[in-house]
This record gives sequence, C-alpha cells and structure tokens, in this order.
Amino acid sequence: MKWLKLFWPAADTVSADEKLLSGLAGFGGIALVMWVSSHFLAPRDLPWVVASMGASAVLFFAVPLGPLSQPWNFVGGHLVSGLIGVTVARWVADPVLASALAVSLAITAMYFARCLHPPGGATALSAIVGSEQVHQLGYHYLLTPVSLNIVVMLAWALLINNLLPRRYYPNTLRAFLEAGRRTPGEDRIDATTSISRDDLRSALREIDEFVDVSEDDLSRIFQLSATHARRRRMGEILIGEIMTRDVVTANYDTPVETLWRQMGRYKIKGIPVIDPRRRVIGIVTIADFLNQVKPETGEPLKQRLLKFIAPTPGLTTDKPEYAGHLMTTPVITVEETQHILDLFPIFYRQGVHHLPVLDGDGRLAGMVTPKDLLVALHADLRDNGR
Repeated sequence: MKWLKLFWPAADTVSADEKLLSGLAGFGGIALVMWVSSHFLAPRDLPWVVASMGASAVLFFAVPLGPLSQPWNFVGGHLVSGLIGVTVARWVADPVLASALAVSLAITAMYFARCLHPPGGATALSAIVGSEQVHQLGYHYLLTPVSLNIVVMLAWALLINNLLPRRYYPNTLRAFLEAGRRTPGEDRIDATTSISRDDLRSALREIDEFVDVSEDDLSRIFQLSATHARRRRMGEILIGEIMTRDVVTANYDTPVETLWRQMGRYKIKGIPVIDPRRRVIGIVTIADFLNQVKPETGEPLKQRLLKFIAPTPGLTTDKPEYAGHLMTTPVITVEETQHILDLFPIFYRQGVHHLPVLDGDGRLAGMVTPKDLLVALHADLRDNGR
C-alpha cells in the first residue's frame, strides 16, 4: 500500500563497519559518563541525568559531522538547558507546568544561542523531575554532574572520532586544515559549475528551518554527486589509459646541465627524479630553474640561465648542481587506476601541470599533463557524437 511508504525508512548508505564502530564508541562514552556520575549521584538519579548524555552519544558517534553534534551545540545546549531547568524548578512548583516550561524555554534559548542540541531538552527536564537530592544541588547541578559529564563526553568524542578511520571531528577541522591550501576561485563548490557557497547559504535561508547537515557536508555531497554524474556520462577512462609511458627520468645525481638539455631535446617541461627502484623522490620543472635565476643582476635572462646551468669549477659551490639539489619534494602523484576526473582538482586547484603516475607497486609508470587530459576529453566527445 502506498501509504506505508510514509513510514518506511529511507535508503541506508552507511556500511556495517561504520555502524559497529559507532556503537562501540557510544559504549565507551556512556561507560565513562556513568562511572563519573556515580560518584556524585544516587543510583536512582543516574538514569535521569545520564539519559541526556545517552542521546548526545547517538549524535556524537552516529552523526559526528552534523551541526547538532558540534562542540558548541553540545556544551552550550546542555549548560543553557540545565540553567533553565534549575531556574524553573526553583520558581514553579507544579511539575507538569515546570517540565513543559523548562523544555520550551530551553528550545528557544538554544535556538537564539545557536547551540541547538536535542539532548539539552532532557538536561532541562532532569532538573525538574529528579529526586530531592538533585533539587538540593541547585545551580551546583550545572557543575556536577552536567559540566563534568560534558568534559568527559566531549574529550571522548574528540579522541575517538579523530582516531577512527575516515572520520574527523569537529566538522570544521577539515576546512581549518585546508584553509592555507585554498585558491581564490575555490569558493565555488564544484570547478565545473558556477554554484558557490553563497548560493548554498541563500538556499538554506530560503528553506527557513533547521537542516541538520553542515555546509561543508552539503558541499562534499554536491561535489561527489557531480563527479559520479560525470563518470556515468564519460565512462571509466583511467589515468593509465591517457598517460605518457615513455618518460624521461633523472637520478638524484643527474647534473643540472643534463636536465636542461633533456628538456630542450625532448621538448618537455618536467622531469621526475627517481631512485634505483623507480620510486619518485622529486620532480624538476622549468619553474625550478626560473626560481634559481635571480633578476637583481640586471643581466638578460638567457645569460643568467647559462651561468646557472654551467657546472661550477672547483670543489665548492653556492648553487644547486644536481637534480637532488634542485628538485621539488614531496611530489604530488596519482595512480594509473584512478579515473581521469581525479585530475581536475589537482590541475585546477593546486596548479600542478606535471603529474607522475604510479603503478600498483608505487613505482613510476608514466606522466600525465593537462594536455593529455584535454586530448582524452576531446576523443571522448568525438566518439560519443557530442
């Protein structure tokens, strides 16, 4: 019957491993909170007070990147709600009215304080329906057990969500770590569209209700969706199919003069530096040469290049003489089994134009450039009649 679809759960895209890890993380968090709270509360009060932390555990370990799970939401939500709960308990004698009033005020206050956290409602309620021992705690209830539980649970969430594979916490951590590597045009969510983060914020404001998905998560979902859509249209074209296999390479002790001559002879602008096992240890590009040529002398560029390239006589030198001295390291690399769409963010955002391609054993298999990518895209469009 069609009406059953209204109550049927949405499709589940979370792996079994992730579900089990979430459950184990919640076990550790609640065990710690129960142990700490047992030192301050009677056994009959533990379920009421710790119940809110159990709800927080679901958010922390099942949806750690959701806005409702973030540190300020957790800390502010519990403290604001606890403060309201204690205050209402002191001034309103009727438990029914006090409970309703405490929860409603907690919701409103959390909204305005930008710390909406659903378990905060339970913290406010616990201050109303708790035993006489809880009532006697008064505002000390905010210190022990609420604040103490907050410290324990937040410390556990920060630890476990940054140790578990494919996780990080809080949800601003990745943006913070990548802030220094962003380029001016990276405000666009996807390099092939004109949709920006401002557009996304405008759409959220137009919805005018709380959406428990962070802006960064929405951006990632959009990017991954766009990537999968392009892959579906283009098919599975792998980097190994478009790369140049006959690669000119250098060793650590290859003279700079030899590198320059090879670039001119083969009309290339980048040479990977490899070790005896063909592991890439660096790369030398035209930019590395130009960076060594100082313009302060007033000499023409050609003369400055010739002086730099020429070997220094004698046993001492004040300039790079070998590939190992001149190369850029570490090197950004890709694997031959990756899809060619993985090249776009590297070429577009990081400004890299020569990418060493590695085989399954981590050895140099080829090189790929923006030109190789354009040739592949042109061939794909031609073959598909577009």
